[in-house]
Amino acid sequence: MMKRTALILGGLALVVGVAAIPQKADARVFVGVGIGVPYYGYGYGYAPYYYPPAVVYAPPPVVYAPQPAPEPAPSYIAPPQQFSYYCDNPQGYYPSVPSCSTPWREVPRK
Repeated sequence: MMKRTALILGGLALVVGVAAIPQKADARVFVGVGIGVPYYGYGYGYAPYYYPPAVVYAPPPVVYAPQPAPEPAPSYIAPPQQFSYYCDNPQGYYPSVPSCSTPWREVPRK
């Protein structure tokens, strides 16, 4: 019984409230039909997920072992000796004397 009384009083309050709102004489009613996806605005739905930045490791530095200095040629090895060729008949050195009737003599250069 109490629920029924509360329901009646609530309905009467609604009717009185609607009747108390001043209405314009030229009031119009607009009914629209929309097609599409409802937009709820920013803040609804899931927050965007941002992936953490990629971790990139730098390659290890390249370290070269110092190379030993090349050893100089041993001093006990003498460079090959060079010779000039001398002729006794006709007297002179090759190539000034193109041919020799006696064997050529090797003369060490200095």
